[in-house]
Amino acid sequence: MKAIEITKNGGAEVLDYKEVQTPVPGEGQVLVKVHAAPVNFIDTVLREGNMPPGMMPELPFIPGVEGSGIVEDANGTHLKKGDKVAFLGVIGSAVYAEYALVDASKLVVLSEHADLIQAAVLPVNYFTAYHMLKNVAKVEAGKTALIYAASGGVGTALIQIAKILGLRIVALERRDEKVKNALSMGADYAFNTSNDDWMETVKEAIGENSVNYVFNPVAGDSMVNDLELLAPLGHIVIFGFLAGLGKFSLMDEAVKHFSKAPTISFSEIYATFNNHYQQVESAMKELYQWLDEGKIEPVFETMPLSEAKAAHEKLEKGLVRGKLILTVE
Repeated sequence: MKAIEITKNGGAEVLDYKEVQTPVPGEGQVLVKVHAAPVNFIDTVLREGNMPPGMMPELPFIPGVEGSGIVEDANGTHLKKGDKVAFLGVIGSAVYAEYALVDASKLVVLSEHADLIQAAVLPVNYFTAYHMLKNVAKVEAGKTALIYAASGGVGTALIQIAKILGLRIVALERRDEKVKNALSMGADYAFNTSNDDWMETVKEAIGENSVNYVFNPVAGDSMVNDLELLAPLGHIVIFGFLAGLGKFSLMDEAVKHFSKAPTISFSEIYATFNNHYQQVESAMKELYQWLDEGKIEPVFETMPLSEAKAAHEKLEKGLVRGKLILTVE
């Protein structure tokens, strides 16, 4: 089968499109003919070899942690050949390939009319958003959510699900075209954080201390702004550190806003995947029901599997709107 294989860590140039052996399912596994293999930032981190100790797959490996396709070999499980399926897999799920092995218990069976490319957008991005909104922050309708990187994969999912849940949405981006995009997707307000006065502009638009929930994949020193904008009893959810750890003291800043009694949580989907998979399963079922009902509309771009190098470069340059999907011919 054709696949993308990494034999050494490094930049996008180490992604090698080549012929490899088709895997054989073991007990409880299903062989899936991959139709769509999403590209995630974790794929770039794995490619570079920058995961924490014990989390790196051994070289050589095929990247990819989620996907969609059709069951090729059900291997005696409850599934059957020809089922349309999607899945969130473990790190090292080897999805950038024509075929992938997936535990039968981790597959979501889709409806017969499901669009496999749309279906592939949901596992990482939409589960991440759903989990933060419903399980971590436990949001309430009518309140206000501040969403960073609102035109990205998780950002677009957050906007769509937050709208379903009845939230007022304040979107943040760093390019004017992405600000416009966030508004077109349903954000009530959108601001460009590259403008020096963006904080004051937000306060003027929605009022001071009016943000009930913050969903932040940037972290760094951005939490200083989050605490200032936060409403009393507000909740900040950190799900990434694209800007690093920052130079401020979280305790010093939190104490400045002690009277608000802020909550700060961290969300990492594999903590839930590995320790409370029931939440993943129930979320995925509702998400795919929403997809069937047309309540969510995945935003994505596609490139062929053979162009994985260009896909990684595009993602790392911040040029992707929504999700970038590698399609498997």
